[in-house]
Amino acid sequence: MRCARALCAALLLASACTIERAYVGNEFGELPEGSVVVGQTTKREILELMGPPDRILRQYDGDVFVYAYIRRNASTFSIEEPVITNLMLFSYQKTQEKSDRLVVFFDRGGLLSGLGFRRGTLQLERF
Repeated sequence: MRCARALCAALLLASACTIERAYVGNEFGELPEGSVVVGQTTKREILELMGPPDRILRQYDGDVFVYAYIRRNASTFSIEEPVITNLMLFSYQKTQEKSDRLVVFFDRGGLLSGLGFRRGTLQLERF
């Protein structure tokens, strides 16, 4: 009798598990040696090498191109009673998001004045 009750209780409980991996943008490749030179490389050359930026910021002393590659990993696990009470008994969620960003600065004449790069996706945990 106890076994039957336990079996009925187990059948009434429903569990769900999901894993999500979302990637936004394109991974950055290595720029060819000498392909960008501060004070010489133009906006057009950057666009030919990198493609269109994700954001363009207009500033008084020149424009800024922002490129981003975002990776998000998420997992969820839940146990609930779906038939009678729809009661959530247990829920666990883990989400992690990291990004690589390239910021390209131009002077008023449209020449490269500097750039910055941060690689964050290498710190993303595997799960």
